[in-house]
Order: sequence, then structure tokens, then C-alpha cells
Amino acid sequence: MVAVEEHLLFIKELGRLFDEYAQCEDKELKNEIYKDIQLLGEAINIGNYA
Repeated sequence: MVAVEEHLLFIKELGRLFDEYAQCEDKELKNEIYKDIQLLGEAINIGNYA
């Protein structure tokens, strides 16, 4: 099970990634950031069910 502190850290990082995504003008880099957002979102979701 993911500890509460880790869960909060993941959410904070997700917010940072959303900010980077919104400000990014490079299409390839933006796609990589999007993949990171998806991966982290899945990690947060899995933590909710463990």
C-alpha cells in the first residue's frame, strides 16, 4: 500500500507535470510529459486499490 506521504508527493508531482505540459511548446517533449502524466496517474490509481 502506498503511504499517505508518497501519495501526496505523487499528486504534487502530477501538478508540476500538468504545469510543464501547459507551458511546453515542443510537440515531442509535450508528448513525453503526457506519457509521464499517464504513468503517474496510473501509479496513484493503483495506490488507491492496494
